[in-house]
Amino acid sequence: MLADILPYVTRFTQMIATVTGIDIEVVDANLMRVAGTGIYAQGVGQSIESASSLYRNAMANHKTLFIENPRQDPLCLDCPDQDNCRERLTLCTPIKSGKETLGVIGLVCFNDLDRERILGQRRIYSDFVRQIADVVGRMAESENDARENRQRLAMLLKVTDQGSRGVLVIDNHQRITFLNDAARRELGLDDFTPGLRAAITPTGDSYLDMEEFTVLVDGREGRELPVVFGKLSQLEADDPLFDQALVFDSKPNLTTLLSQLSGATSGGEALEPIVGKSSVIHALKARVIQIAATTSTVLVTGESGTGKEMFARGIHAASPRRDKPFVAINCGAIPDSLLESELFGYVQGAFTNANPAGRMGKFELANGGVLFLDEIGSLPLYLQVKLLRILQERAFTRLGSNRVVRLDLRIIAATNENLPELVKQKMFREDLYYRLNVIPLDIPPLRQRKDDIPALADFFLERYCRLFGKPLPRLSTGLLARLIAYDWPGNIREFENCIEYMVNMHEGGELSSGLLPSKMARPPGAEARRAATESTRRLTLAPTPESPIVRLAELERRAIENALAHFGDSAGGKKKAAEALGIGVATLYRKIRR
Repeated sequence: MLADILPYVTRFTQMIATVTGIDIEVVDANLMRVAGTGIYAQGVGQSIESASSLYRNAMANHKTLFIENPRQDPLCLDCPDQDNCRERLTLCTPIKSGKETLGVIGLVCFNDLDRERILGQRRIYSDFVRQIADVVGRMAESENDARENRQRLAMLLKVTDQGSRGVLVIDNHQRITFLNDAARRELGLDDFTPGLRAAITPTGDSYLDMEEFTVLVDGREGRELPVVFGKLSQLEADDPLFDQALVFDSKPNLTTLLSQLSGATSGGEALEPIVGKSSVIHALKARVIQIAATTSTVLVTGESGTGKEMFARGIHAASPRRDKPFVAINCGAIPDSLLESELFGYVQGAFTNANPAGRMGKFELANGGVLFLDEIGSLPLYLQVKLLRILQERAFTRLGSNRVVRLDLRIIAATNENLPELVKQKMFREDLYYRLNVIPLDIPPLRQRKDDIPALADFFLERYCRLFGKPLPRLSTGLLARLIAYDWPGNIREFENCIEYMVNMHEGGELSSGLLPSKMARPPGAEARRAATESTRRLTLAPTPESPIVRLAELERRAIENALAHFGDSAGGKKKAAEALGIGVATLYRKIRR
């Protein structure tokens, strides 16, 4: 009897597979595959009698079978294809018409991601497959009930509406025949009535395996077109009511997902990660709370290692945008040739070797949330112009695209360089500086807030003891005094590294000053005297016949070469070299290029 309603079975199979993303197959009572998707599509019309013990059992016992571990389940032991089976989970149920069993519908997972999704909603999917089988059985009983059963199928398809994915189905005249709740929300069609026309138009942009579409519905002319990412599939069925299906995510949902995949974060306790009890820290935290609710641009300044990004994240987490993306990019760590595409993204064919699917830039990823531009002083001048325009107009275009993307985000920039000095040197635009410096937030170095050292020591000591599985020791009074006496040129970052080193070296008992790194084990002032002696030895400023006056540029070049020779030419080595030279990493890169 399934052969009599084959067009309906084929259509439902394709629709279920399109919406769920999981392969479906339908076999009749003679174990002949009558419909299938994915790897089963090529086997339609072929017998599966030699490998059908599972389906035989379902039909014989008139029950739904949920096999979590194919190949290991007792029902699979006598299958001749057991060793070659790639199935990760099988859910099947008999199709019945009255007391007659017509066949079986099976839902099969071939990867762990789909398997975990089904296991997480086992009852829902089991009920879903049983009701689909019931729908198909009723169709076999009466072709005249086809319209009623399609409506019932539409209701059942809402089972897949667990997340934010929208489903829109149109007929061969572009009239909407099905719209799930997510699609109603995202397209603003809460007052939807069947029969409205929908023009689904690709923009030409894409990301990963998803295309970008605009959706224009009758009666919505003149409004801003909804922009969605997804796939438009042709439903190869005879029924003209089900011609194409658009399965999509809204752009905000997609950008949130992609920002998470790229390392962005959202939410969390606002200021809890910022450790310190000094009056300076209390004042800074109060300032963060004060400015968090606005959208004004913030410029965070301070020496390297003071925790500028921590305060930027604190502003985000204390703001109404806490549930939106926080996207960070280090402007000094990305080559100039790649920085523009990282910031703005690009479309297919924008430049040679561009990803054929295009790429979404950090501005789009952060849309709705916060974009943190670290080491802003290293931003090339031509990109400074583009950034200034974006700050003014709150809009931009991807590389190679003419479509304007509107932005609703907050910019927080950070630098350890003296931007006013860079402005004087014509290396940073004055107008951009004033546009960024709407709310200044200066983070003092650790040597100016030594009251925080005991709290920081406890915090990092507990962190690394827990991480390394070591008992928490007590800090000796002498060690704490040495930690407070040291000036910490590398600030919090150097302090954390010091505690991590001592936890590694600790073998029990009290944590004492004997475990300090070698450079800190010297008496106070010894490091400065050694550095001064070394500098005097290398650079003789007084001219002699053997040592004439050396140009400043040459002295600078020698200093950079010496630092790179000492710390290495890797990214980490350059960072340490910049700290030792007292300059920013971006400045070091510029001087190396010269």
